[in-house]
Amino acid sequence: MLIQKKRQALLALFLCLSSSSYGQCLAQGDLQVAQVQRIVDGDTLHLSDGRKVRLVGVNTPELDHENGRHEAFALEAKQRLSSLAGDQVYWQSAQESEDRYGRKLYYLFTKDRESIASQLLSDGLGYRIAVPPNIRYQDCFAKSEQIAREAKRGLWQHPTQWQPQAGFAVARSKLTSITHNRGGWWLETSQDLVINIPRYAEHYWSEKDIYFLQGKSVEARGWQYQRKNHRKDRFKSVVLTVKHPQDLRRIESSD
Repeated sequence: MLIQKKRQALLALFLCLSSSSYGQCLAQGDLQVAQVQRIVDGDTLHLSDGRKVRLVGVNTPELDHENGRHEAFALEAKQRLSSLAGDQVYWQSAQESEDRYGRKLYYLFTKDRESIASQLLSDGLGYRIAVPPNIRYQDCFAKSEQIAREAKRGLWQHPTQWQPQAGFAVARSKLTSITHNRGGWWLETSQDLVINIPRYAEHYWSEKDIYFLQGKSVEARGWQYQRKNHRKDRFKSVVLTVKHPQDLRRIESSD
């Protein structure tokens, strides 16, 4: 009996390590199962009981349901989610279990306990995103995305190009100044962009870590918006909000 338990433990460890090496994160803890009604896009689906679900940890390219002007790899992401989820999907609720649109925030898995978000990431069909407090599996998600980046799969076939428009963005820029006020940290860049770490997320960084980024090149990711009635002589017109250190990292020029 003891030998059998040891074998099971070794097998579980082997599966965990082999899955991680291929960017597949395995579920930790119990899972629940639900029937899938339809796939909306690469990171959203509806369950047969009426729940609308948003995957945690990944943001896939947007589908244009009205005009069909889809972002690159949006259709591929939707098709991949459909094939991974199938007729039923296994799920865990995130710590913050619902977003402002009433969608359930779930970590989704296949019947083999493999994370669906991690597979989308390792296929290059989405961007990893950390939105506290829902940061479980983040280290594994980062490894999954890195696999796609190094292999230049999907979205990573071409260098990311920042655009001054509302929505999700990945921006690479040099920080030119850093200030702090009641709105949090404001990291000015060499582009028409300022990176904001809001007050409620400040505790994830130390003041020393923030000031260390002065003059450095960084990659930041998150949702951005355009300021209204801003003074161009004083403020950048686009604000990108970052909520976790995973989404603000120093880069070398050769990265």
